[in-house]
Amino acid sequence: MTKPKGRITLLNVYHEPFDKRMYYKLANSFINDGYEVCSICPYTSESPPLSDIGVQFILFPRKKGLWNRIKSIYTLFKLGKKVSTDIYIAPEPESWVSALMIKLFKGGNVVFDMHEHNPNKMAQFFPKFLHKPIEYLTLKVMRLFARFTDLIILTRESFEPLWKGISTPRITVLNTNHLQPICSDIPQSLLEKYANIPTIIHQGVFGTIRGSYQLLEAMEIAVKEIPSLCCIILGEYIYGSEEEYRKAIHDKKLDEHIHLLGVVPFEEVPKYIRVSKIGLILFQPGFSNHTLAMPHKLFDYMREEVPVIVPDFAIEVAKIVKESECGLCIDVTNPKAIADAIVSLITNPEEANRLGKNGRKAVEIRYNWQIEEQILLDGINRLLS
Repeated sequence: MTKPKGRITLLNVYHEPFDKRMYYKLANSFINDGYEVCSICPYTSESPPLSDIGVQFILFPRKKGLWNRIKSIYTLFKLGKKVSTDIYIAPEPESWVSALMIKLFKGGNVVFDMHEHNPNKMAQFFPKFLHKPIEYLTLKVMRLFARFTDLIILTRESFEPLWKGISTPRITVLNTNHLQPICSDIPQSLLEKYANIPTIIHQGVFGTIRGSYQLLEAMEIAVKEIPSLCCIILGEYIYGSEEEYRKAIHDKKLDEHIHLLGVVPFEEVPKYIRVSKIGLILFQPGFSNHTLAMPHKLFDYMREEVPVIVPDFAIEVAKIVKESECGLCIDVTNPKAIADAIVSLITNPEEANRLGKNGRKAVEIRYNWQIEEQILLDGINRLLS
């Protein structure tokens, strides 16, 4: 039996066992490279998860709210210090605190995986008038933590200025997806329901700050021009009340046009994208985390040859879309602009097809996990060399 290169432990306050990034990307890449991987994470189901790639899970109950996330710091510390490991990887500020506490007590390398604008994310737990001071204080604390950290992983180049003057090694690993063939294994039931009508899709967590009500109004406008138009929404509705949103859909008589399907298994998502004509990203402005966003869904859509509609203010997203010529960058605060973009792509299939193929080509050449994975592994391997 081959001796493992080392042991890596993922410390998660928020990310559950089969998280798209932590499990399907990081853990999978580490195991394929010869590491043992342990994931300490929250879980809400009664039945324990079973890893098909060999990840060892150590679980604790997931509870929502800022206070419970703070309490999870001690939970992770208590569980993590019992695990013999070479590297601790933390994807949230809270788990980063746990990792540094463990390092203080028993050593090991600490890696912070920054795939969100954490100062802005932390500020959302507080009243709006406190957002700026909370962002400022959070960044100050993070820069202090960085001085005791062995590696910082950034998921976008626009995060680099936050660490100016800090000597801690950093690597940029874009949050892309595995390169794989365009999905062809689509159930007949899905084809019959969506493939023969103009269908658009939004996938990933949704709600008010991600454009749910702008989409609602846009659909009300667009169905007047395209009566058979349908929008699939995959994922949790976590920003605002899903019940109120469903009622708003019903009140506008759009039940047949907007389908809230909830969370579907990771491997099923490409099937829904492939039966759709347009992929939506509707982040609303006012959040650094949206301005500097680099969402999975962008690369999901591009990989399946589906043109995209994205916010024009989102620096990283708009740059990729414009350079790749794979979609439209618009004012997503304006329902009429969203509706016009939808109608434009649906009624011009040749242009939509061209944009979709451009997106797929960009994924094949540049935006895929096989490229980013090597950057990640080189950085991790250097820690243990």
